Amino acid sequence: MSTIRFLRTFLVVAQEGSFAGASERVALTQAAVGLQMRALESELKTGLFERSGRGVLLTLAGRALIAHAEKIIASYDQMREGLEQDSEIAGTVTVGSTVSAMGLLSNTVVAMKPRFPRLNVRLVVQESSGLAQSVMRGELDAAVLIEGTPMERQGLLWTPLYVEPLVLVASALVAGPDSDIKKLLRENPFLRFDRRTPSGIRIEQTLRKLGLMPQDFLELSSVSSIVDLVRQNVGVTVVPHWRNADWVNDPTLQVLPLPGRPATRQVGMLEHARREPITTQIRLQMLALLAVKRETKA
Repeated sequence: MSTIRFLRTFLVVAQEGSFAGASERVALTQAAVGLQMRALESELKTGLFERSGRGVLLTLAGRALIAHAEKIIASYDQMREGLEQDSEIAGTVTVGSTVSAMGLLSNTVVAMKPRFPRLNVRLVVQESSGLAQSVMRGELDAAVLIEGTPMERQGLLWTPLYVEPLVLVASALVAGPDSDIKKLLRENPFLRFDRRTPSGIRIEQTLRKLGLMPQDFLELSSVSSIVDLVRQNVGVTVVPHWRNADWVNDPTLQVLPLPGRPATRQVGMLEHARREPITTQIRLQMLALLAVKRETKA
């Protein structure tokens, strides 16, 4: 960009007080410096210098231009630095996710494509416990999963992303917005989420703490399958309210908060240090998308 180059030369001339002194610093002939300054004056349609003996003096416009030129050059250099850093993000990484978080992760990757055209992200769906092990073994570069056992280990980075509350979900045929949760659990078959998973353990602990005694009927490892059975009025359930699930507006379902202080599960991102420069960009983009969604809801 010629204007940026001319502004750089202008600042050197302003510091040296002469075209000759500036020419040595910018590695140009004195004549070339003079040509650049005349071109800059022509572009700005104002005089910047007054000739004085062997040197030059700045006009009022020339003195005013110094601050603007410094700001423009600083912004340009910052932009270039950012683009150079972005251009280094390239290659293939493999990132896993639970089913419930795959929508967010997929949207994140799509949003990153224009900025990082040379980055290829392979997506894998697994259960949360399996994802953590895959990252620890280096089979995955990162994963979005449910917090379970302590995630902070040497070579790994754990970042909380968002929380999902535990809720009771029942068929609209048997429950309304003011239904008694204890009565629903007492009078309807209970569809339980797998107690071997972190979320299943959290649900079991919460039910015991609240003194809720469900009638166990089925135990499944898929939240979506459980909710589908609830739609068919097979039973009721307590599950995490998926961030991307619009159960509240489903006319076949009734979603009720549990009594007392809301119980939640933590969803976060686990990264392996070996590809952290790339996975960090994925994490930052994901956090940015979450922030936009929060602002939209607000």
